Order: sequence, then C-alpha cells, then structure tokens
Amino acid sequence: MSKMFRVRHFSTSLTNPRSKWNLLSSTTKVRMSLPVTRLVHSSSDDASQKIHELRIYSINPNNVRDFLTLTSEEFHLRTSHSKLVGYWTSEIGGLNQVVHIWEYDSLSHRSQVRANLASDPNWNSRYLGRVIGMFREMTNSAMVLIPDAGITQPAGKGVYELQTLSLQGSPTIWSQSLVNYVKACKGIENGNSMLVGAWQSVLGPRQMTALLWQHPGPDSCVTLQKHLAGLDESNALAPHIRDGHNRLLLPHPVSPLQ
Repeated sequence: MSKMFRVRHFSTSLTNPRSKWNLLSSTTKVRMSLPVTRLVHSSSDDASQKIHELRIYSINPNNVRDFLTLTSEEFHLRTSHSKLVGYWTSEIGGLNQVVHIWEYDSLSHRSQVRANLASDPNWNSRYLGRVIGMFREMTNSAMVLIPDAGITQPAGKGVYELQTLSLQGSPTIWSQSLVNYVKACKGIENGNSMLVGAWQSVLGPRQMTALLWQHPGPDSCVTLQKHLAGLDESNALAPHIRDGHNRLLLPHPVSPLQ
C-alpha cells in the first residue's frame, strides 16, 4: 500500500460509556487499551485534507416536533456558511436525536465558520436563539476520511446506518486491517447496501471509526450484518474492536443525502 501512517499521542480521555457491540464477530476479544492515539495520514498535504465534523444532538422529547419543523424552515441560514454532508433523525440506536455531518477545508476553516455564525444576526435570532433551550445534550467529533475511502453519492433515496467502532491498541497494529476492511465494505455488491463514507477520528472519542451506509430499507441493516460477518477482513479487524454502536437514520428534508 502506498499510503503511510504515523501516530500522534494526546492526553485526552473519554468518559462516554457505550454498550458492548458484536457486529463483526461473536467472539470479539477485549484487550487492555494502550495510551490514547490518533491515526492520521502522513503526507505533504496534511494541511489541505478535509475535516468532517460529526454532531449528535439529543432533543427534549416535548420539543422534537417544533425543533424539526423549525429546522425545515430556517436551516438554510446555517448551510449558507458551510457544506452540509447529511442530516438525519435517529430511528433506532438513539431516541429523540439528530445526527449531522459537516465538511470543512481545515480546522482553521471551521473556526472561521463558527466565528461567522456567532456574528450572524439572522442565524442567532431566527434559529439558534429559538432552539437552544430544546437540547438535552450535544456532542461532536472531528474526523478525516480513511485512505481511499472517499464519499460516494447514492443514486437514489434510502435509509442510512451509522456504525461507530472504538478500536484498541496501537494504530500501527490495526491500521492496515482497518483499511482492508473498508475496501472490502466498498466492494460489497449485494444490490442493497452501499458504503457512503468511512472516517477516523482526530479529535473527540479516541480511535473511533465511523462508517455511513445507505440501505433501500431498514431490513437491509440485518442483511448487511450477516454479510459483513462472513468477510475475512471482518475477522481480521474483530480482535481490535473494543466496542461500537449502530444507528438507523432517516434523512431530514434539509439533508443533501436522501
């Protein structure tokens, strides 16, 4: 493989527990975690690599309808500032939640966008000021695309599934297994599901991988799990997975991915 990796160390800790997950193998092993690390590209164009931000908001149950209606009406005020990849409501794997992914040229670009939003009177008065009291929790992660993954634009509409994997041990041990697994996922040709994007975290939850799938319907989530379990690449990656989470997502009308 022509691409190389290097490991950067951070002192950040994660205190967000997740349930045990067993998508790839029913015999996934649990090992002691090593110091916190990030897997990043090692190339001369690191500074120009796109940053994607994953945001998950939990909404007060009695505010969900009003929140989604206001988002339909006024969210153009937000998308005028930066590129929205997708925006979904969580159907299974998280109740009363919205999930969205944003694209930035860099972390500096993101900082400038946030500053512009803070000084935008229309955004603050017509949208943010009206929804700020509706949130129970807000989380975010900065991610980069896994080498050769890219973002595939689906040809039609469907439902989506967000799989997040928490990997353990040094990235030098599992990075090649992860890349091979993503390549195998992109090569799936069952006529039902397609891998839209695959990312690795650089800020936020440590050593997190996120895979976004599109399905023609919710039952394809189960079919996909059975298919993935039979891949040799799944068995190779499984020992490096500490835990994970799956969400069934429905596209919101403002989402470019439908």
